Amino acid sequence: MIVTELKLLRWADLFLNALIDPRALYRQIARREPKAFALSFVVPAAVAAFNILTLSLLGKETGFFYYKITYGWILVFLYEALIALLSAALMDMAAQFFGYRGNIRDFITLVNFSLFPKIFILPLVYIFRIFNFAPLFFYTFFSMALLVWSALIAIQAISEMQPAGLGRATLIYLFPLLLVGTVLFFMFILLVICGVGYLAG
Repeated sequence: MIVTELKLLRWADLFLNALIDPRALYRQIARREPKAFALSFVVPAAVAAFNILTLSLLGKETGFFYYKITYGWILVFLYEALIALLSAALMDMAAQFFGYRGNIRDFITLVNFSLFPKIFILPLVYIFRIFNFAPLFFYTFFSMALLVWSALIAIQAISEMQPAGLGRATLIYLFPLLLVGTVLFFMFILLVICGVGYLAG
């Protein structure tokens, strides 16, 4: 069964659509041809590996590189996967708040595939590392640019998934960031108040 799916190359369309047609990506996910949920976790695994290799280009490597590419890769992959799961759960909650149907499985799949552009960080930074032309600056610049690309993929796919316009899909996508930012802001305010009270006492 798995070998047959690999030969049909329908799985390759998921990765291609993630880059060029996010709406088609969701339609393929909804058809369950192929089953994309488990396959989507290949993306954060690849992103973790490419990030570690890219950061390794920017510094002088020692024997610690082995640990980074093995244990470090597992750690970063688990972090990326956990963030994707939490973000998808919060997006699903936001979608239900707006009156749309919940489907956390598809949200997780979409969030994972939306990370796919981040694998291009390695070849992009490598070019500037070869010429030793501000590689750290371009690492930061390309990281931000690829993050925006990932966000656009997710927003368009969410708009296709739910009967929502791009504006509401953007709110659904940004909900995890807004929620976490708000919580952290109030935590900071409370810490400041407690600190001032401690010093005043």
